Amino acid sequence: MAKDTKKKLPNFTTPRGSFVYPKLSEPDYGSKEYPKPEGEYSLKLRMSLDEAEAWLGQKNKEGTTLQAAYDEAMAEGEVAFDKLAVATRKKLGEIKKNDLYTVVYDEQTEEPTGDVEFKFSMKASGEFKQGPRAGKKWSRKPDLFDARGKKIGTGVNIWGGSEGKVSFAASPYFIPGTGAAGLKLMLGGVQVIELVTNGSRSADSYGFGAEEGFGYDPDDYRSEDSEGGDTSSGDGDSGSAAAGESDF
Repeated sequence: MAKDTKKKLPNFTTPRGSFVYPKLSEPDYGSKEYPKPEGEYSLKLRMSLDEAEAWLGQKNKEGTTLQAAYDEAMAEGEVAFDKLAVATRKKLGEIKKNDLYTVVYDEQTEEPTGDVEFKFSMKASGEFKQGPRAGKKWSRKPDLFDARGKKIGTGVNIWGGSEGKVSFAASPYFIPGTGAAGLKLMLGGVQVIELVTNGSRSADSYGFGAEEGFGYDPDDYRSEDSEGGDTSSGDGDSGSAAAGESDF
């Protein structure tokens, strides 16, 4: 029996960051101009440059760092570039090293804000290319967890501005046609620590902090009627769903 010589990809978990354009609840199938027929889950995670640089040097459970994985990917890219046909190398000039993250700029001043963004993605479906299941379809989605580590079920829309951590595998790549080399951050799971959904915002984002005084407990405001009687409020159609409920 032949041994599987495929190299195991290193896994990492990010520090807490802010979600930008998360596509985690449903696959993104792209647009008419740029379709993604197999669907894709993705998000960008924003954090400060200082946080990013410190994290890049932290070792994972396997004893390696994301920076080391990136450096190795660049070295492999150099080797692959040198193996290209002479005419191709002459045309391309040199290897193109894609960065691990993108710098965030202020739209008004066009100066760096001090933040950077990491992009994570996962293909939502595909087809087995070999083995006993060759030709059969497969589908998957990222595992989502709340702040306590419990799995998040369906019906939760995770919007931009939510905060949390991302678990991913780092996969090196080299594109012969462009001479580009980099490290693909393959989305595995997401922990949502602070949820923003359907336009909601946290107290923090409004500048509110904890104070002594009124505390809201939904049980304190449950009417006797809601215990089993008529739940109509009298404001409009009593048979209509709550705002946003039909979107889930």
